[in-house]
Amino acid sequence: MKTPILLLSLCALTLLSCGGSDDSTEIPVIPIDPDPIPGQISTYTDHVKTIIDTNCIECHGDPLDQGAIMMLLTYDQVVDAVNNRGLFNRIGTMGINTVMPPPEEGGRLPQTTIDIIEDWIADGLLEQ
Repeated sequence: MKTPILLLSLCALTLLSCGGSDDSTEIPVIPIDPDPIPGQISTYTDHVKTIIDTNCIECHGDPLDQGAIMMLLTYDQVVDAVNNRGLFNRIGTMGINTVMPPPEEGGRLPQTTIDIIEDWIADGLLEQ
């Protein structure tokens, strides 16, 4: 008869010892940053193409729409737009008449998105 009582006591002791304690520390949740990792080289394929496809192709695709004057479908077209058509100045400005996308299409991109494009330019406009 002592064995079942001993077994029950042992089980109860085991269950009680598994309880949480008030002095436990929570592991912080770290949000995923859309920016490239500091020190990482930014590329068109890995960092910029998705931004262009999501925010620009609607007007800067084929065919051009909403008065857009250049296509941004390929790496070469985007590089040409940065180097020769002031693309970065257009997306980075606060000017209501020059900002891309225009206000009626959603307005200025979030600064974190602009920063990704700026990093890509600073890293040399690499494709891959």
